[in-house]
Amino acid sequence: MISPGARLLPASIPFRFLAAALLFHLLGWTAMAASAPILASAEGGLGLPVAGLHLMTLGVLTVTAVGAGFQLLPVAIQADLPAVWPCRLISWLLLPGVAVLGWGMMTADLWLLGLGGSAVALALLVFVVVVGLALLLTNRTKPQVRLVVRHLWASLACLVILAVLGLALLGDFTHGYLDDHRTMAVIHLAVACYGFLGLLAAGFVQVLVPMFALVAPQPEGQANVVLVLAVAALVLAFTSAFAGAASVGLVAACIHVHGMAGLMRRRKRRDLGTSFLLIRLSWIMLPLSLMMGLLLSLDLLPAWGPGVFVLTLVGGWLLSLVLGMLQRILPFLAAIHAAKAGRRIPKVSELGNSRILRIQAACHVAALAMVGAGIAFDLEVLIRAGALAGAASAAAFIVYALAIYLLIRDLPPARSAASKEKTSP
Repeated sequence: MISPGARLLPASIPFRFLAAALLFHLLGWTAMAASAPILASAEGGLGLPVAGLHLMTLGVLTVTAVGAGFQLLPVAIQADLPAVWPCRLISWLLLPGVAVLGWGMMTADLWLLGLGGSAVALALLVFVVVVGLALLLTNRTKPQVRLVVRHLWASLACLVILAVLGLALLGDFTHGYLDDHRTMAVIHLAVACYGFLGLLAAGFVQVLVPMFALVAPQPEGQANVVLVLAVAALVLAFTSAFAGAASVGLVAACIHVHGMAGLMRRRKRRDLGTSFLLIRLSWIMLPLSLMMGLLLSLDLLPAWGPGVFVLTLVGGWLLSLVLGMLQRILPFLAAIHAAKAGRRIPKVSELGNSRILRIQAACHVAALAMVGAGIAFDLEVLIRAGALAGAASAAAFIVYALAIYLLIRDLPPARSAASKEKTSP
């Protein structure tokens, strides 16, 4: 058991997930570059495009949510995790499982699909149990904690549904028992992105944005309205009422973004760096994705609509948000783990290279623009160029993370640094 107040997990737990997510980020963009000739016309079957999509949704977004969530959750809900060993178990199941599942999707190997999908589903269900037990121990006296807890319960419910739907879709490739595989895949995407990942993000930003921007949290009532509308939209999506789901979801998204914009106007920290440029981009892409979803449900977009919708949803909203948050979270975690290891406590501003982050952000934005235009105009060369720009963004982030690791590793012990200050003339 984790002793009360010991809310900093062993460094190997969050960093193994984050390191894997950075690698999957590079692999996801590389898969997109390789699938450029068929990406615009891909319809959701097995192959390289769907493998690349799952490298992003599972490999980057879900792995980051699990790894960072384990470290941020005890702080956000002010309750410790029930134990550390399930976190390691989840990593042993999830990280290889994503790789095997991605390879199975790319090669259409049904045995690998079953093996990888089962490992991922089991890991996610263990995650539900671990987080659920932690939520039961939460002290809900503070409004900000209550907000996070409500969002996380809704997110966990979506995660259970997501795991069941995912296994059903994988089984359908072998046994063909679903009457409408495509509709089930759309529901699966909505529950994964708007449900599990979206609600998890909406819960954590109630803590992270005020902490990073030095601003008071938004009113509890406003966030509760967003949560209720979001859950209602997900219920409509689950019944295949996609137009109604997109409409209700769009209202929820606009209220959420308006609330976040209000926090930005009241913030005390003016310079938020490159990270919040990506986060602001994500806040633009969220309602834009729902507008596109509404138009798709009404059959008002041309053939390129589904591809651009998925790019806006996964790359524009969720990936931009995760990358922006990671730019803040990585140096913060590195600094506090360095302090726990008895090393000199570095300033977060000392960690990493801001120029690399600017390059990473610029390449990410360029990737979204070029891939989106390439899909819309059916230009293979533009899709590939955009995907390579995304791969460059991923590589830049890996360089940034390695630089932080090397700097922390070479920091002197805290006592030595103090003694040098005393003996220096």
